[in-house]
Amino acid sequence: MMHTILERQHIESGQFDIETRRYYDTVTWLAEVLPGSMRTPFEYTYYNGELYGSDGSAIGTIFDNSIQEAKSLPSYELRRRLLEKEEYDDMLAMMQGDKPNTMVVVSDFPPELMVATQDMGGYNVARKQTMLRVLLRTTDNKLQMYSQSLDGSNRRALEAIYEHLGRNAQPGELLGQRISVDLATKEQEFLTDWLTAVYDRTLQAQYGGEWYAGQLNGRKHNTYDFVRGQQDLLTAYLATTSGFTGGFRDYALAAAMKDRFIGRTESPVAEYKFGGVVAHQLSLNEMYLAGNSAQQRGETFSGCGASIGRNSNSGTESQLQSLGFGNQADKAKSGGEKLVWKDGICRIDNCPTRPGKTKVAQCSVCRSCQFWFDKGRDPAKLYKGMQHVQKESFTLQFAQKKQTKIRKTKA
Repeated sequence: MMHTILERQHIESGQFDIETRRYYDTVTWLAEVLPGSMRTPFEYTYYNGELYGSDGSAIGTIFDNSIQEAKSLPSYELRRRLLEKEEYDDMLAMMQGDKPNTMVVVSDFPPELMVATQDMGGYNVARKQTMLRVLLRTTDNKLQMYSQSLDGSNRRALEAIYEHLGRNAQPGELLGQRISVDLATKEQEFLTDWLTAVYDRTLQAQYGGEWYAGQLNGRKHNTYDFVRGQQDLLTAYLATTSGFTGGFRDYALAAAMKDRFIGRTESPVAEYKFGGVVAHQLSLNEMYLAGNSAQQRGETFSGCGASIGRNSNSGTESQLQSLGFGNQADKAKSGGEKLVWKDGICRIDNCPTRPGKTKVAQCSVCRSCQFWFDKGRDPAKLYKGMQHVQKESFTLQFAQKKQTKIRKTKA
């Protein structure tokens, strides 16, 4: 009840929670980036003729803004966003009782990109994902939406979804061919599962094998749930950035998340025992290493309207800075001196970089310690009691990497 009251107050104020939006935008982008099936849940509140997201923002304004942005993008983007605005109009009609309580939208891969060889605008040309959207009007005046990825955009399998719901798909793009139907609550609950299974059974009939969400031998692990479980990476990223830029910080986050998802690395288990400072530094370090490795492999990460590749602000200094290692360190403070970096030893006695040399400023403080000073914290106190664990954790990945190189040399 309290949540409902606060939600209503937030909506009536005409404001939205920027941090809530950032969190969900980040999680959704990462979930689409990962090489697995994604099912993202959304819930909208209907109030005074408008739908509002969980962050309090009006959905109609978002659709209008996206149309304006698309005018400077390839022509297919404007066509698709105008179709999505029609979808929004149908969403309002559902809430007003003028349309059935359930709508299915097949947002197929843009026809213009089916033969493309390079990711662009968030479209992954290797996976060619369709986004199956299932929208449900609930009995408590909410609109629930589930967005399920279907790899391959196999036309025969997508048409089978229409046939399952008693419709015939027409030639051409499917995005504007929305399906409206009245369903019982229990039918609504399992509809996304049923339609995904229809897609997979059609693929099995065509090619044999076991399919899940359009992937042969695909993992039944929702990437959205996986991303939300990596709280250490998400917290460190959100704390050291102010928004998505398509730069190295975003690239490195996606690389670290993918490495964990495919089992290349594992989520640390010791950091939570020793508090947030170690967890924060370990996460920044993990993202930095993962980002560099992904760049060497030439990887590109695509999802939710953004594709970022190996050349995203790839300089070492910009990488360190964007990941929070002194993110304000090179900027002159108000009325202060601009910091200049040179090799030296950090003067903070228990700094993890000691006794080795690193980059320090005129005050003999390294970038990591400067980061905490910029946050108004004393790094010496933060590191106290944690130094052994922090050094050991920081050097573990470097030691493993060095050992791998030694083994390769001997071989």
